Amino acid sequence: VVLAAAGLWAAAPAWPAGLFAPAGPTDSQAPIEIVSDRLVANTTEKWADFLGSVVATQDKFSMTSDALRIYYEGELMNAPAGGSAQEKIKRLEATGRVHIVSDQYTADAERAEYVPATDVLTLSGPNSRVVSGKNTLTGSIIVLNRSEGKALVEGAGTERVKAVFYQEEKGKAPEAGKSGRKNP
Repeated sequence: VVLAAAGLWAAAPAWPAGLFAPAGPTDSQAPIEIVSDRLVANTTEKWADFLGSVVATQDKFSMTSDALRIYYEGELMNAPAGGSAQEKIKRLEATGRVHIVSDQYTADAERAEYVPATDVLTLSGPNSRVVSGKNTLTGSIIVLNRSEGKALVEGAGTERVKAVFYQEEKGKAPEAGKSGRKNP
């Protein structure tokens, strides 16, 4: 199932565009902060494992997991003048009870992979789920291309893709301050 920002909204206008909306240009440029109980690094193979109660944050995006491995190039701790350590991070892989919170959605999966250069987040594992408001997407693999505003959801085996979209209630009074109409 491929959901594109231009294609799905006509069929389900109540689905929050925020889930697939392109992230702001500063989102993927903000620094990535990672906190954990333990750090194991391999400078020869260019990876670092953060283990135990991991919390990774970038701007309004946060991810918690049991473990997180980052892959990088060059010298992660010694960024060249004019460059940043974040530009050297190529991929983040989170495993074990992955929970993600952003200003657009929350997500849960057994595994998540994030590529900062492309702003693509891939969730995998049985019943991986993304929630935006009351709306949900569930599948074995969910790929969110945040910079292009696209999503791909796949099932595996007997697990099928499930999407639940809520319609806006017709005739519901607008929230206070949301209407340009004056009360008589």
